[in-house]
Amino acid sequence: MPLRSILCLLLLAGCAAQADRASTANGEKITWPSVVCAGAPVICNRMEGAGYFFAQPGARVAVLISHGSQGLDLRLFEYADALRQAGFAALVIDHWTPRGITVTHQDYVAASLRGGNELNMAFDSLTAAAWLRSQGYDRIGSIGESQGGGAAIMLTQKFVHELVNRNVSRIYARPFATQPLDAVVGLYGYCGIRNALRDAYVATPVLFVTGAADDETPSRYCERYVPWMNARGGKADIVVLPGEGHSFDAPYRRRLNPTGPHYANCDILIDAGGVTDLTSGETMPGQDTRPLMAKCLRFGGYHSGYRSDRFVAVPHWIGFFRRHMHDKQGVPAD
Repeated sequence: MPLRSILCLLLLAGCAAQADRASTANGEKITWPSVVCAGAPVICNRMEGAGYFFAQPGARVAVLISHGSQGLDLRLFEYADALRQAGFAALVIDHWTPRGITVTHQDYVAASLRGGNELNMAFDSLTAAAWLRSQGYDRIGSIGESQGGGAAIMLTQKFVHELVNRNVSRIYARPFATQPLDAVVGLYGYCGIRNALRDAYVATPVLFVTGAADDETPSRYCERYVPWMNARGGKADIVVLPGEGHSFDAPYRRRLNPTGPHYANCDILIDAGGVTDLTSGETMPGQDTRPLMAKCLRFGGYHSGYRSDRFVAVPHWIGFFRRHMHDKQGVPAD
């Protein structure tokens, strides 16, 4: 077993020694006021966000954890264990169950109509952050994997903050103002859509962690997105892991997905000339990405799962949170 795996297993074991391993069975089930935006046309209504909270004695820093298209699985609770061992409280968000969704990857378009998309994940995360601050946590971070990794981009988009503020204030009939998160990590998310007419970011530190061999959400899109984001007010960086593919920390071995839909060939740019798929060169007027996304959608032929070291990324994102969320009560800097 690689040394890094041994170290990370020891880290998780240390967390287990001080508290039961994180799971749906021993997390504190919590709810908070959130929003579901669904349908066509999109209508936003109130919804209770839901998740599992894992406190850390003495901590005033907490990290939100967002799942991918599959919903909750073991890796989310391993994130919580690693975070608690490093001195952070953790909130594992269940984005799908409150919206009546099981998975989204069987049909992303149909799931989106029910609220199973990155925008709705951002609503949950930003309202959950407000709840955590009301409980006395003064620094809040976020980590998401796959679809939750794509939602990391939404968490720092200024237009998303405006949408959240406007809709939460309207729906709950009280003022709501999003406070930017202190640090955001996106694991193997999709970075293939850039909007020159809209993209603008708050200066929250963001770390993308991707695999060089990812053939579902290619790392090249996120490598290009970092300078795009930083030129528009963002503060992003990226780590590309050699030899790793999609879901490199999943609780199953790397395998071929022969049927599922994916957008690896979708390289979308929106500007004054319309919507362009840079892969095919086709352009359509307006800003609606859906027609071209439907054309570049592919089925099967991509891989996901861990290769040899499920914990290969843990030192990168734990170190990132330590650097950017130093707790006044003593979480050590990296």
